[in-house]
Order: sequence, then C-alpha cells, then structure tokens
Amino acid sequence: MNLPNKNPWYRAGLAFKCLQCGNCCAGPQEGYVWISNPEITALAHFLKITTDQLKQKYLRRVRLRYSLIEKQPTKDCIFLTRNPDHTGTCLVYPVRPLQCRTWPFWKENLRSPSAWRRAAAHCPGMDRGRWYDYQQIEAIRSGDLSRPSPTFNLDETAVKWIINNLRHLDCIQAVHRIYREIDLRLEAVGASCENCGRCCDFDRFGHRLYATTLEMLYFLQGLYPQLTDADSPALMPMVNGRCPFQQNHTCRMRPYRPASCRIFYCKDLDPAFQNEITEQALLLLRRLHEKFHAVYYYADLAQWLAKIAAATPQIMLHPPK
Repeated sequence: MNLPNKNPWYRAGLAFKCLQCGNCCAGPQEGYVWISNPEITALAHFLKITTDQLKQKYLRRVRLRYSLIEKQPTKDCIFLTRNPDHTGTCLVYPVRPLQCRTWPFWKENLRSPSAWRRAAAHCPGMDRGRWYDYQQIEAIRSGDLSRPSPTFNLDETAVKWIINNLRHLDCIQAVHRIYREIDLRLEAVGASCENCGRCCDFDRFGHRLYATTLEMLYFLQGLYPQLTDADSPALMPMVNGRCPFQQNHTCRMRPYRPASCRIFYCKDLDPAFQNEITEQALLLLRRLHEKFHAVYYYADLAQWLAKIAAATPQIMLHPPK
C-alpha cells in the first residue's frame, strides 16, 4: 500500500470505539451514503427484496451513483432507528455500505487536527476505545478493511507512549510553559489556595480531576524519585477516591500537578473564569499532542494512577534524565 503522507498529523495513531449513538447516521444536514452495485445486491438479499424494489424504496439516483435515502424532516438515514436509551440501531448493520464501515477515518476527517476535532464533537466514540495505528488508519481510509483489528486500547497505548518518551525534554518543557501561563493568569486575579485538601478527597467532595497524556509525562518527572521508595503512595493506585499525594495539608506533587488541579479553586474564584482557562488549556495541550505525535488520552487521575502503578516495573527500566 502506498502511504500518501510520510508525516501526517495522525502519525502516532487515533482511537475510536463505536458507541452506537447513531450520530454519524443522523441529520439535521443532508448528506450522501454512497452504495456500490455489489453492496446493492447484498442489501437487497439481506432485506429479501429485489434490487429494483430496493432502488425504488430505499435509494436515490445521484448522477451515475446511488445513495441511501433519508427520513424527512430529520435527514436521518432510512435504516437508522432511535432507541429509548438514545442509542441508535442500524437495521442493516451486517451489510452496511463501505462508507459506513470506514467511519470516522474519512479523508475529510483526517484532513487536519481541527477537522478531526469538529467530527469528534458529534461522535462520542472518537478519541476513545481501541487504538488504530497509522497503517490501519490509512488502510481504512482507502477502503481496505482486510487488516486485523486493533489489539490495544487507548489507555494502554498512552502509557506505553509515556514510558517510551520519559526523556522527551521538548515535550516536558512545552508542558511547563503552558503551566506557567496558567499560573501567571491565576496570580493576576489573586487566586489563593489554603491547601485544605478537601478537593483532593474526590469522592467526598464530588469532584473529578482529569489529565492528558503529556501532563502525566510531566507528572512522572516529579513522581519518578518517589518510585524508588517502597513505602511511597506512588506505587499504589488511588484508594477510596482520595489523592495519595495530598497529606497533612501538603501536596507532595504540587509543582507537577495537572492543569485541572492548578485551575480548580473551591472558593473566591469565578467558576466561569475557571472554565474559560480550562478550555484554553485543553486546546493548547491538544495541539501539543498533535505537534509531538503523542497519544492523546484524557482521563480521570484515578485511572491514570492505576495504570502507572501497574506499569511501574517498566517505568523503572526507562528512568528520565
């Protein structure tokens, strides 16, 4: 297979898992689902009707090609049904056209990072689930579905990326610059933390703290020295919903804490302002992942700590400088 681009923005791969939301089959905008002659024959056989009946009832002619018709006025695919739990069911899923099978790895979605993000805003299965490498993506994009399915999940791939890039100083310095900008903005509005630790007890406080792959790479720079201590909480996942690094009103990882931890203040800071900074920081971090071809995984800190605890033996074999 000829690869059209030796260094695309998705060189590191992308994640996807179909959640059966039906959004890719739905309106409100009009679209085309192209279907080939062999697919028309297969679909007619599946529905136990003739190809002429299929064309008359379910297809529309667009110049020299056929497309599935849409329901009116919703513009949903004629074969999409909505379920009470808001999921979608394709009535012809086993014989759906190739165009449907290759979602979301369409040329228009892979054109740029922003195009992928726009599609992901409507498809909750993008950026989660199974991890597709570059070769798999290019094969699907070109309509070749013969390659084996992915064997690793996104979280597993993200941890492996971190282990292989513990010495990636450019990444670490770039994350540090983003954190410095966040800290300066918070200093400018007089944000202050009393280190009470209430928000670090996530279950009791009703709060969750999320971090990206590059943030956990940065986090490990401070965490690594603690990994040599057998009594260190760094070797354990989060227990009972409380961050193991906050003890006696002191955060042992404060210089290395993620953006969402830096930005959250439980009082005296406008939540709208915090949300604004959070969205800006996430956009900068997402672009940083794309720049360094880093595996993008955005997950709860509890999930990250569990993965890091499990991967500690491999991490110890790749010490950062």
